[in-house]
Amino acid sequence: MSKKIFITGCAKSGTTLLLRMCYAFKDTEVLYREGFDGHELPFEQFVSYKSDKKFIIGKRHPPALLSNVTTMALDEQYKEVKEQGIVIINVVRDGRDVVLSDGNYVRPKRWIESVKQRKSYEDVIIMEVKYEDLIRNPEQIQREMEEKIGLESKNEFSEYPDYVEDWVFDWNVSVLARRGQGNENNYGKRKLSEASIGKDLEAYKKICSSVEVPEFEQCLEELGYI
Repeated sequence: MSKKIFITGCAKSGTTLLLRMCYAFKDTEVLYREGFDGHELPFEQFVSYKSDKKFIIGKRHPPALLSNVTTMALDEQYKEVKEQGIVIINVVRDGRDVVLSDGNYVRPKRWIESVKQRKSYEDVIIMEVKYEDLIRNPEQIQREMEEKIGLESKNEFSEYPDYVEDWVFDWNVSVLARRGQGNENNYGKRKLSEASIGKDLEAYKKICSSVEVPEFEQCLEELGYI
């Protein structure tokens, strides 16, 4: 049976980036194609999916644990992860950049709850990846994935996106949703860049409610960002 790897994390934290980068591994089916919302697969479909490859790598589709506000469905997913031995790679990113990304697509509450869930599901998180480390030290993250999960590489993360086929970037739910709005090129094939890190370290205070600010800052501290 294929070993299943499920990438979790709040939206706009780098989960799509890591999924695409996984084309660097041998004998691996990356679940990124038309019919899966471009790059996301509902958890139930991910669990039942079969492949002749050694590894299957998919990415969370809401609602999914470590990615959304808490619901009863997340605990059921947690039980399934444990029973099936699914590998969870959780991606985290500085919330100050998350809530600014893509025109404030993610509200503070969603990021806060995604971070808080790490304590509830910590025993199934095999590896946690910081978005900033993925950008700055991609090969270090790749070596850790090899060591902890048993993946073998055919390309280096540092070569991204050269080894990823163009169709992966042509079919993307974010691009399709924004066609005709003039900003679809922002989601094209581009190299790793630190431009997405530390955009505005104070903007969250205007985005969060007065109740959310303390929780937001507590999560930043928990992740080591402040």
